[in-house]
Amino acid sequence: METELNGVVLLREVSEQTRANLAACGITRRYDRGEAIIWAQDECRFVYFVLEGQVEVYRNEPGGREQMLDRLGAGDCFNLVPVCLGAPENLANVRALKTSRVMAVPHEDFTNLMKTEITLALAVARFFAGRLHHMTRLIETLSLYSVRQRLARYLIDQADHAAPAEGARWTQTDMANRLGTVRDVLGRALRKLADEGALRFERDRIMLLDREKLEKAARGEE
Repeated sequence: METELNGVVLLREVSEQTRANLAACGITRRYDRGEAIIWAQDECRFVYFVLEGQVEVYRNEPGGREQMLDRLGAGDCFNLVPVCLGAPENLANVRALKTSRVMAVPHEDFTNLMKTEITLALAVARFFAGRLHHMTRLIETLSLYSVRQRLARYLIDQADHAAPAEGARWTQTDMANRLGTVRDVLGRALRKLADEGALRFERDRIMLLDREKLEKAARGEE
């Protein structure tokens, strides 16, 4: 029983019938690059599944600066937290980073299926456990490590696991938002690593030259 939700990570271990039931009540829409999908504080109506493309989850701070929370691609979901909390409003903004297709499942249908399909309820529990672990690590990183250390760790991780998809490169502003700092501070940390020979700038790319130096920076060693 093939559905467009078969590739959704959250739903991998639920039954084919459950995926079919969710797809049957879902609404699929295409979004152009830069187009808003949801806004924080609007009425919380749907759980969303990314079928194609890439989206960005972010918040606007009181001073006007954007704080990026996550980037999601095909197989990911968003807006699950307010739906499961029964919150009346969305908790974050989401926009398309490139042309994307997203399926929206009404929150009433999703929560009703959770009550009757134990595999779906367990999948959601695992999702929140994973997010809690991620947030715990993030708080630890922001509290215990300098911008230089966080940047070095980020660059190593990107080199090992997360080469950006075509058309979705990270700008210095994106990286600063991701690492919980501002562009000027990030820029100084990048230039210092470049001066030390750990990396070099090549047009719009950062080329890693010396992994050992990056690993030392990540450990807080000069």
